[in-house]
Amino acid sequence: MGPSLRLRYRRPQLPVEITFIRHAQTTGNAAGRWQGHTNSQLTDLGAAQAHALGERLADKHFDLVVASDLQRTMDTAAALGRSVEPDPRWREPFFGDWEDCTTGEIMARNPELVAALFAGEDVAAPGGGELMSDVVARTQAALEDLISRLGDGSAAVVSHGMSLLMLIATLLGTSRPTPLRLLGNTSTATAAFDDGSMSLRVYNDDTHLGHTALPHFGSSPEDTELLLIRHGQTVANAEGRWQGHADGELDEIGRHQAATLARAIPALDALYASPLSRAADTAYAIAKVQSLVVKLDPDLKEIGFGAWEGLSPEQIADTYPEEYLSFRSGVDLPRGGNGETFAGVRRRMSSALGSIVDTNPGRTVGVVSHGGATRAYVTEILGIPSEQRRLIDGLGNTHYGRLAFTGRGPTVVSWNLGPHLR
Repeated sequence: MGPSLRLRYRRPQLPVEITFIRHAQTTGNAAGRWQGHTNSQLTDLGAAQAHALGERLADKHFDLVVASDLQRTMDTAAALGRSVEPDPRWREPFFGDWEDCTTGEIMARNPELVAALFAGEDVAAPGGGELMSDVVARTQAALEDLISRLGDGSAAVVSHGMSLLMLIATLLGTSRPTPLRLLGNTSTATAAFDDGSMSLRVYNDDTHLGHTALPHFGSSPEDTELLLIRHGQTVANAEGRWQGHADGELDEIGRHQAATLARAIPALDALYASPLSRAADTAYAIAKVQSLVVKLDPDLKEIGFGAWEGLSPEQIADTYPEEYLSFRSGVDLPRGGNGETFAGVRRRMSSALGSIVDTNPGRTVGVVSHGGATRAYVTEILGIPSEQRRLIDGLGNTHYGRLAFTGRGPTVVSWNLGPHLR
């Protein structure tokens, strides 16, 4: 299934919001065993994770809470304090003869088959294991049914790491193996669905676990990690005007956001920023707390909006109706006639960030940039075409995403995190 995938449901009046949640840590997770359909208990740490998840989501409204019928997902869902509806379609893949085995044991038995699975091939484990395409088909059917029932509401789905990874990757149209990191235990991903399409708002958010969060699956000390950070709020942001290359300082809220972010953001080894004052000043707030030097790079600027700069979408639609209609339909035209295209910004950001990664091997690097520019870059990593850029939301003010650069290539670890603003 590729980028042209569209869900088959009647259009709701308002976007449906689904919060996907991976279950808490189990004895099988702790032992490094492939659980599949095998039931296992939550560990003491898993019970604490589920409790922290429940506290975080206590004030969030859900019209429905649905969970895989396996014990680990039902126990995690119970921590939300709502009525839970079991649905076996949200189960993890059935791994056949590999169930309850470690990766080492599986590799010793079927090294070529495991290599094919990790390479993204649609293979199944011996002993009647499921194909990944079959797992996507059943989770997609469950999602379509859920959206149809909600109409214009919201729901939580408690499921499993591989099942959720494969479903979200398919909805984004990414290739296999997907450049998305597996959700951590009790991590959440939030998506909006409307008119048969998806917009991924948040991915792999485990910030409710604080400093007790485990390293993300597949992480390595040799990885270079980028934290892509959007600047704090400006007057233009508050008024809904597009800034582009125009300069604009942080407003009072934006300065507070930057100061709060600076106290909460993970420790960095280096810090880069767009020279536009809204990004540079956000970076300086971080640098002051972490005793870093900010390196300014003009290639980290926002998309240039040309004649549209300083205007609201409504003003652009009134003044440039044909161009704006084409833009809203997905055409990647130069913004404002003499501005930049999304594809052009992708190339600019890819070159700048590629150089930053090459200069900082094995380090954690902060990059303070802009909403459009960072979304352009993450769509490049995910392989999302420019015309389908709305499949993933841009970063909120002072929100950040984490990207890991490994020997297997770049991976989106998480996206649009803002725990300091909760």
